[in-house]
Amino acid sequence: MERSDPVLLHHPANQVLLDYLKARARRPKIGDIFTLDGWELRTHPEFLERFEEIAPDDAPIIPLFGVAALAANGIAAAAALGTDWLMIRLPQLPDTIETRHPIPPLSDNGWQVASAWQSGTPSAEGKRRLTHLLDDALDHARTLNP
Repeated sequence: MERSDPVLLHHPANQVLLDYLKARARRPKIGDIFTLDGWELRTHPEFLERFEEIAPDDAPIIPLFGVAALAANGIAAAAALGTDWLMIRLPQLPDTIETRHPIPPLSDNGWQVASAWQSGTPSAEGKRRLTHLLDDALDHARTLNP
């Protein structure tokens, strides 16, 4: 996993996501074993493994305040929150993707919420769909220029 990206941390297009994550971030306590880049892990370890599996091969995973994220050109495209909330920056998700309840203020600013596990879909197909979804989110992030 990469280290936090300074460009990502200061890009105006990421401000809503960064504010949301930073408000919930905590420094680890002594003895905490679930940490990410100096922050308490805010992505369940099994979901972190899943995120690594579905992330496109050419997209490094970047830690942001204890959450795993993907970015293109310094703009966040996806983030793994909690146990199942796969945050995707796209205008809308395909109908074939199982979704979760929106998370304001992220959902008010171009972020959609997909289920990381796609429970209604066979495992291999769910992974394939999510990898394509992450590719689409990375392509979309490349087009954003605040």
